[in-house]
Amino acid sequence: MNKASQTHRQFIENCEDILKKQSDVSINDAALQAFAQTLKKSSFVPDWQEYISPAANNAALYDFTRAFYELAMITAQNGGFIYEDDAGHAQKWGKDGSGAKAMVEKMGEIRDATALPFYDLVPDGVEDKIAPLLAGVPFAEKRLKIFKEFADPANHKKAAALLANAYDGTAYKLDMDFVKHLADIFPEGLGNDPFFKKATLTALMLAGNGQHHGVKTDVSDLTIAADYILPQVLNADHVGILSFSADLTKDLEDKKLLGENNAKVAALRAAAVVVCDRLANLSGLSAQDIDAALWLAGRKIKDARPHMMCKTMRF
Repeated sequence: MNKASQTHRQFIENCEDILKKQSDVSINDAALQAFAQTLKKSSFVPDWQEYISPAANNAALYDFTRAFYELAMITAQNGGFIYEDDAGHAQKWGKDGSGAKAMVEKMGEIRDATALPFYDLVPDGVEDKIAPLLAGVPFAEKRLKIFKEFADPANHKKAAALLANAYDGTAYKLDMDFVKHLADIFPEGLGNDPFFKKATLTALMLAGNGQHHGVKTDVSDLTIAADYILPQVLNADHVGILSFSADLTKDLEDKKLLGENNAKVAALRAAAVVVCDRLANLSGLSAQDIDAALWLAGRKIKDARPHMMCKTMRF
């Protein structure tokens, strides 16, 4: 693993500080070290082609910048699947149980309606063209604000320049500085999150898509995307790296909706970041490998606790 950047080190230190100040989530170091020995680099790298348009995936005329922009756009919408019903209980917007699948389908509808931000629409056209397509979708107003960000030609120019500057002559270096700057360009969609979850996920997905088109990327400086699946996997009986307090466990079992800035949510996300960084260092794998291994494992765990499938962040 390459030497971590200062931004990476500061991010990990911030997450470690969060863990030191709380008692809801604890790390079993022995289990962590044992699990690290089981990790192997996978030959499978998802291409994420279903997340973006055929034009962005055109093998003969592959446009890495367009793939980047479309991946950033849909990842910015990758949240807000859990909402509160009239009784105050957590409900999920999804397709076949998957919020991401519902969002992929919705983006397909938007493209079919010739309403893809920037490529088909400027910000002033977003409301008329996209709002009707979001009827019944949670957080529709928030989603429209995000689409307006991506419809802005000035933001596209900034994002394209960021990607161009990431190229060092050999590969695109998608590091934590890249992630931080990307979040700054799109504060509504990818920013306002101290864990940079969606901006990090964008970089990881871009690397996978680019690899399938022969584009070289360097993601060795990235952390994982701090989502709710990872704590679930790390808390599973056969992994046992994370333990939760009785209070946190009850909140999750009761499907209590916790705000995105709730201290318990922060502890879960910080623990996932710290654990996966240590797993990467111990195994010699990249965050991309760790993130993929744990995310895929989360779909297969036999002893997964159902309450952990309740996402604790509203958007």
